[in-house]
Amino acid sequence: MSARRRKLDAPVRAPRATNIRGRQRQRLIDACISALHIYGPSRTTVEKVVAIAKMSPGIVRFYFDSKAAMLVASLQFLAAEFEEQVLVPVAKLKARPVAALELMVDLYLDPDIASPRKVSVWYAFWGEASSRQEYYDICGQKDESFAALVRELIGRLVEETSQAHLDPDAIALGLIGALEMMWQDFAFQAEGNIDRLAAKRRCVAYLRSIFPGQFSHPTTREGGPAAHPARFAGWVYASARAYALEREAVFQSAWQVAGHESQIARAGEYFTVDMGAERALLVRDSFGQIHALRNSCPALPHTLVVGGSGRFDGSIACTVHGLQFALDGRRTGGAPGIGLSALDLQVIRGLLVVRSPKSPRASPANPGGAFEPIPPGLVATGPAAQTAVAADWKLLVEQWLDSAALSTAPNAAAESLHWTMPPAGARHWSAQRYRTLAGAGASGAWQMRFIAPNQLLQLRPDGVSILQAMPAAPGRSRVRRLDYTVCGAGRAARAMRYLAARTSSFERPSALALVESVQRGVIDYGYQAAAMRPIAPAIAWFRQQLLMRIPMLALDRPPTDC
Repeated sequence: MSARRRKLDAPVRAPRATNIRGRQRQRLIDACISALHIYGPSRTTVEKVVAIAKMSPGIVRFYFDSKAAMLVASLQFLAAEFEEQVLVPVAKLKARPVAALELMVDLYLDPDIASPRKVSVWYAFWGEASSRQEYYDICGQKDESFAALVRELIGRLVEETSQAHLDPDAIALGLIGALEMMWQDFAFQAEGNIDRLAAKRRCVAYLRSIFPGQFSHPTTREGGPAAHPARFAGWVYASARAYALEREAVFQSAWQVAGHESQIARAGEYFTVDMGAERALLVRDSFGQIHALRNSCPALPHTLVVGGSGRFDGSIACTVHGLQFALDGRRTGGAPGIGLSALDLQVIRGLLVVRSPKSPRASPANPGGAFEPIPPGLVATGPAAQTAVAADWKLLVEQWLDSAALSTAPNAAAESLHWTMPPAGARHWSAQRYRTLAGAGASGAWQMRFIAPNQLLQLRPDGVSILQAMPAAPGRSRVRRLDYTVCGAGRAARAMRYLAARTSSFERPSALALVESVQRGVIDYGYQAAAMRPIAPAIAWFRQQLLMRIPMLALDRPPTDC
């Protein structure tokens, strides 16, 4: 029988209690789920559960009459969690079957629901279902509600697309089977090795093969978007749930420019940077090798190295816990222990490009193609500059892309966009001075390149500037600017960088004030942009990139757990 026979026997409710007794009971349930994941139902004992919960054995009797009652309570908790976080929000979108099915795939494969720990418990309980009626009641009977919901959504979509020849039952069974295969794959992997984005894409690809042009933002024959998604609803720009989803599904798999190898030219030199989803520590060891490490103590996740840059005297120290680490992250100075986690690192034209370790395989393994136009021989003109912005990072990106003069419609599968920006007018004093310093090549257009999800490259005769829109909190962000020159590190290079920044409109105080005003209008007043002009193709492409990774962002209202 399929492992999908598991879902619910309890009414919709908030699974986690808030009072003291409720929290103690929940603590035992969480420990029981962990024990079931490790030992299975038959070898799970009260002693093992309380050992995981770090509670006394006698307290179990206060909440549960027997081990079997505790197991049933754990399964009921998972069932209620599934109903509240998957079935209820999906059912609210019945009138929009495409959005509902995309949300169903997204939530069904979300780590909060489909973690290896929880999935293995579902499978273990299903093995007990044939011999214990209470397990069967919870695992089996309400599964029909899930199947019926899928069947109803598929039936609505068949009717909307006027494809009466299709069999809704067969299509629904195929989708449920695809979701179950993803769960089976999750159950036997560590979380760090699971490619959730690829799993979601496979399930949506199945639906797209049956309903062409309906799912995952299809493209036209020319490769452009078939339809422009509307502006996201206001909750997407200030929700803690959206913020967490974006950090996990977007930023953890994204390559980000941390800095330049010239910033750590000598052994022991380092600099730190907040990458949106990672705190990174870049350091050069005594052999000249550059390492990208997670700037977090393994004993307790506090910032290990405070300060922007400096030089280590042969080792990295945690003064709080008295730990020592070699410059490559290995634990030293005592008994072997956990070292510093290594981040993925690529050196491209001297740029140090970093992402979280074990990122989803859907992110390109080698990001060099997106950075190919960058010239060699770059030198940093100074440390990165950062500006706090009281607006969501997505609004910053959309402001950048609104003026993108694309020669062709962007392909939804592209990882980057590029266009040219005409030089500033001759009457602009900064532009005149820039052309005087840059010489003959300064009259040509500047090359612009946007690398998803949040980096804008400005290639000029004097060098390159990189703008990064970094999420800082729900509804808050940072603009991080890195400047590099091909003209050496002299005064003229710094002057050209300054003049170029004055000429560009992206960082002017008026531009940042506009973004912050839009944030307030969307969140505080609930305003929406009127359909006075078509959405810029680059903005439509950017929204498609996000929706492909987080279909939940298409909802008009936040899910119930936001």
